[in-house]
Amino acid sequence: MPNIKFTYFDTRGLGEPARLILHHAKVPFDDVRVTQEQWPKLKPTFKTGKIPCLEYDGHQLSESYAINRFLARKYGLAGKDEIEQALVDSIADVQKDFYYGMAPWFYNKLGFAPGDAAELREKHFVVHTANYLPIFTKFLKESGSGFLVKSGLTWADFVLTEFLFSLKKLEPEVLKDYPELQSLVDHIQQVPELKDYYKNRNWG
Repeated sequence: MPNIKFTYFDTRGLGEPARLILHHAKVPFDDVRVTQEQWPKLKPTFKTGKIPCLEYDGHQLSESYAINRFLARKYGLAGKDEIEQALVDSIADVQKDFYYGMAPWFYNKLGFAPGDAAELREKHFVVHTANYLPIFTKFLKESGSGFLVKSGLTWADFVLTEFLFSLKKLEPEVLKDYPELQSLVDHIQQVPELKDYYKNRNWG
């Protein structure tokens, strides 16, 4: 059994997909949740000075998507073959573009960034949801599996749904015209290996 330690803040954010992969695999791991007060002292102990960080049998890995890909390949959530793995990676990268496009509005809405709220909403939230939500809907329709690719659940479903959960907290009607995406959000919470975790986790 590998020795696994995963370190991130006590929030979902960039760390939650890795936690979901590990919980889905039923692999024991040390889930270290750092407070903002603890972070300045801990920061120098990480090679890149960043978290999330995965320590796997003594090897320290940083950057959330690299961690997600590594764990997904280890535990069967990367796609069934090389072509599908590339598709999963590409969907996750599209999701990253979506996130960065939304970031100025998103962090302003949370109170972490300056700017005119109405202007940012129009320029970032309205524009990017209109651009990206149909793309993810297309992947769902083409897969026919209820998830983003044909073989079923992958880590791309985790990175997308985690961001959609956050968007729905800020804009509850964001998926009203996208029933396939709402179905994915509902469906993923019923995955047998994760149902209890979703029910009891910190949704912050």
